[in-house]
Amino acid sequence: MPFNDMLATAEDYRHYAQKKSNAHYRMSERAKAKHNQLGIPVTVATAVVGTAIFATLNAPTQSFWLQVAAGLLSLVAAVLAALQTFFNFSDVAAQNKEAAANYEAVRHQLDWFLLSYSSWSEASTLEVPLKQLRETSAQLDDIARKAPTVPDSIYDSVKTRVSERPIITQGEKRTP
Repeated sequence: MPFNDMLATAEDYRHYAQKKSNAHYRMSERAKAKHNQLGIPVTVATAVVGTAIFATLNAPTQSFWLQVAAGLLSLVAAVLAALQTFFNFSDVAAQNKEAAANYEAVRHQLDWFLLSYSSWSEASTLEVPLKQLRETSAQLDDIARKAPTVPDSIYDSVKTRVSERPIITQGEKRTP
């Protein structure tokens, strides 16, 4: 692999890692929002049901409609709690945040790689930098295997400043 191709590949990996990181951070934020969208109604519904049950126990005459309303609200609270448990948005948010941080760490490694080898003077061998680039590629593959799936629409919609701010520009690339 020629020297400039190696640097271009590292820049591509850097862009990919930043975009995946941004996509996973966005997915994490969405999962947290969905967790709150289910969690708040569950909390309110269970609090109201609990209060209503105690109120009906102390009342000398229990209204039929109050009992029906309390029963329906109790059913809604149970269904919402089951959905919250089933979808497990808080864990999904944590998994996406971890994946985002892992991708970001690899992007930092690639930043250092590009800064270290952009002015590299050992023309005789590319063995060391290529080994590091292969290890970085393996790290990216490992993160992708463990990370939750990000829909294409989210991945395609995220913006990244990395593509607008490459460490090595075309004019700077050189053959050692």
